[in-house]
Amino acid sequence: MKPVLFAGTKPLERAENLKAVYDAWEGEKVFVKVDPWRRHPEIQSGNYDVMVIDEYPTVTPGKAILIGHGIAGGKTGGLLQPHPYFHPSQSSLITFTVTSGTGVVDIVAKTDGISTDKVLPLGMPRTDQYVGKKKGDGGTEFAGKRVYLYAPTYRAAEETPLPPLDWDWLDRELTDDEVLLVKAHTMTGYLLRDSYRHIVEINSRLPSAPYLYDCDVVITDYSSIMFDGYLLNKPSVLIEKNEGYLRTRGMCMNYPEDYSSRFCITEKAMLELVREADGLNETELECRNRVADCCDGHASARVCDLIRSI
Repeated sequence: MKPVLFAGTKPLERAENLKAVYDAWEGEKVFVKVDPWRRHPEIQSGNYDVMVIDEYPTVTPGKAILIGHGIAGGKTGGLLQPHPYFHPSQSSLITFTVTSGTGVVDIVAKTDGISTDKVLPLGMPRTDQYVGKKKGDGGTEFAGKRVYLYAPTYRAAEETPLPPLDWDWLDRELTDDEVLLVKAHTMTGYLLRDSYRHIVEINSRLPSAPYLYDCDVVITDYSSIMFDGYLLNKPSVLIEKNEGYLRTRGMCMNYPEDYSSRFCITEKAMLELVREADGLNETELECRNRVADCCDGHASARVCDLIRSI
């Protein structure tokens, strides 16, 4: 068998799904960082029978296994979003798409423009590391406090901007036993412009996993990070201060009722909800089972089995 080509849009250490499979694959392998919009000589070389990619392919010489960046079922992507970022003709270049659960196979098929038999619910490889993790395992300096992790979704230039929270009010209201961690999407950049006593901004390029382990509640708007939190039994609070995003981008399921029963539009209500949250409720458990029932710690092994089979 020829080497397996892993092609990602980020360096390997930050291409978390690819890295998990790359580390698990015991055969010959090569990783290249690519621009998804351009032809890459390594991809077109024909030196590989199988590619594992994290973005829609341009030209593939062999079989292409696509693993998305996050757990499916959140905001719309691919052909479903109002501004598709890949051409329908690219769908024919996808041999298989790996997704997170049986309940999102239909969604992913529509997103990628492929038949459901090409969508394989094998789990998200990067979530293999979540099994057995508990608060404190992240090794952060915040684990001794009541920790709220705010991680809003990425918004493209043509989408409505992210409404700022009232950071000054939140900082005054939070106690010394609480900390609000703010982690922007890597493509968004920093959200804070001042220093605060109870609010700490995390470098957006750092992995989210350690902070997910050490937080008590995840706060977001539309990001699939809420699903990662559910896998770690972290409740989620959704805050929406700009309904325009639903019109410009949209969600794959009914928002917010299919995602969380903890929904608010003000900072005061958000603070009340995060303080009350203790474990997953029925809505969150149902959401987890729907979108990520295959994220059981064995996803990387399943993808390696898939590589060998094709």
